[in-house]
Amino acid sequence: MTSRLLTTWTEHDSAVQEILDLSAKSLLIFDEDLSPLKLENPARIAALNRLLSSRQQGSQLTIVVQKTEFVRQYSPQLMKLLRVYSPTLQIIDAPPQLEARNDSLLIADDKHALLRFHRDHARSRLITDDVHECKPYRKRFDEILGEGGDPISATTLGL
Repeated sequence: MTSRLLTTWTEHDSAVQEILDLSAKSLLIFDEDLSPLKLENPARIAALNRLLSSRQQGSQLTIVVQKTEFVRQYSPQLMKLLRVYSPTLQIIDAPPQLEARNDSLLIADDKHALLRFHRDHARSRLITDDVHECKPYRKRFDEILGEGGDPISATTLGL
């Protein structure tokens, strides 16, 4: 059980990979647009693919974003995973009432978390192997999900 304060983008970047590597059954992400998480990085796509393709019953990846443009335009590998693994992978466009939220959450298996306090800054907290410390952040994520939002489709509709 550890908790560390991170202050640089390099530390944050390493922590994102650590959380992805630790996720065995579930991963919950809330972020403005996913750009600081660099999920298109091959090692990160591999970690997400491993999570989604695992045979564990109930494995789940849920992502809530406040702005979908980055995901739609610059995340082709993530959109490919959405096509292959839907409904195990959900990407949700957050409703307008969540626009004021400035934090970012990554929660793996309800016991590992990376919490960025403000989307414009690297300052964050990394929690590993501590269900008790992660519980309030899981509750916050559930509240975010409870606000609703529109699922992003992996297919483009239109003519």
